[in-house]
Amino acid sequence: MNAIAERVHLIERIAHDDEPTRRMLDKVIDFLLEKDRKKLARFREELTAFEQQYRMSTAEFQQGFDSGKLGDAPQWFDWDGLAAIVASLEAKLNAVDAGRE
Repeated sequence: MNAIAERVHLIERIAHDDEPTRRMLDKVIDFLLEKDRKKLARFREELTAFEQQYRMSTAEFQQGFDSGKLGDAPQWFDWDGLAAIVASLEAKLNAVDAGRE
């Protein structure tokens, strides 16, 4: 069990579905989500810069890169990695949002 899971387990043992504890944990979750949303916004700006510089969407880039048509230039690996990070953050935030509804 990792350190965060251990603390959550300890809170569960101590709080017993306590309303103030739920509110506090909601604030922690909101803080962490906001932090990820800010990261996502910055990374999306970087994707936009790539798209403008190379005059193609990220989807078009990925299609060309994955098929080998663009070659192995270092900037393509940067763009591909950035697109993967954005997709991962979007999936994480969407899953959390769906779980909170």
